[in-house]
Amino acid sequence: MRMLMMRVAGVRVSHGGKVVVGWMEGTGIPGAQVSPGLVGYSDHCTNRSRMDKHLHTVFLFALCTGTCIAQTLTDANSIPAVGQSETRTFYNSTTASGWTLTGTGNTWDATAVVTFGVTATMTYRAPGDSPFAGLYPATTLCGERTQGGNTEWRHYLVDAVHAEMIGISAENFSGGRTYCTYPFSIGSTFTDSWSLNGNNYTDTYTYVASGEVLAPWGTIPDVVMFETGGGFSYYLCLAGNVLDPIGDYTPGFGINLWKVDAANGITEASTMDLAVLPNPATEEVVLTLPSSQGFACTLIDATGNVVRTARSIGDRAVLDLRSCASGVYQAVAVDARGRRAVARVLVE
Repeated sequence: MRMLMMRVAGVRVSHGGKVVVGWMEGTGIPGAQVSPGLVGYSDHCTNRSRMDKHLHTVFLFALCTGTCIAQTLTDANSIPAVGQSETRTFYNSTTASGWTLTGTGNTWDATAVVTFGVTATMTYRAPGDSPFAGLYPATTLCGERTQGGNTEWRHYLVDAVHAEMIGISAENFSGGRTYCTYPFSIGSTFTDSWSLNGNNYTDTYTYVASGEVLAPWGTIPDVVMFETGGGFSYYLCLAGNVLDPIGDYTPGFGINLWKVDAANGITEASTMDLAVLPNPATEEVVLTLPSSQGFACTLIDATGNVVRTARSIGDRAVLDLRSCASGVYQAVAVDARGRRAVARVLVE
């Protein structure tokens, strides 16, 4: 019997309704059954063939309002901060027709989704917080994910040119699973290859659309859509967090979503203040991060392009502005623990 497998929400299912015990997986396939008690780890790392393109994890933020945008994604605006914590509930529907898969300002109807009662929590932490930190020394951000009493640690490497997952707890994961390259705007595309437990995978991702999603609990704004598998399925991501899709839509099969209630509850994740002097500036600007003994910084223009990078000496870094055009820029500092600070810079 031909089967289509998906890894989404803590259960594993196959086309035709047969439940298969395995990792944290779920389904958007007509007639499939779900067993919320099956727990392991989840990711959206795997696309074996067109018969199992759905190996991905999806997240949907709770009720929020705003406008739909088609922003250029950068490491400064698309990555969650250390201390961000979320509780998720899985939803699914086998019907989601009439979705527009290109352009900006879209409104996608997901009001037919219903919950299966599967929940999970995710907390973003500093690299050193992970018990597996020694296995992944390049980590700049960690995610501690718990479902059904089981915990996994996801290790991310984020810089000015890309965001990727480089490890999951002690799993045999290599090659780096890229979530986004920077800057990333409508029409941008990249191809990624990686290995998980000895299996090799590859896929191409294209930023094709943006808009808002209508869910039973409200409207979710600032959603971006990435095409995968040559149009077989589409990831939905919040523009502010590309490390985990907020949903996946597969024409003819339906939609999977997570309702996510976000909170910031880690004491150590207090806001860092990035000082900029002088501001406005003409020839150079000095960035100071008093709470840090070392950090990397980038200067990003209004189109999302990285125009300057530097490393600090102690708590100070200097950026040369002499060839920068006049305008408003964004300075981003990331310290050794993965904590981020952002400040506005005006160049005259």
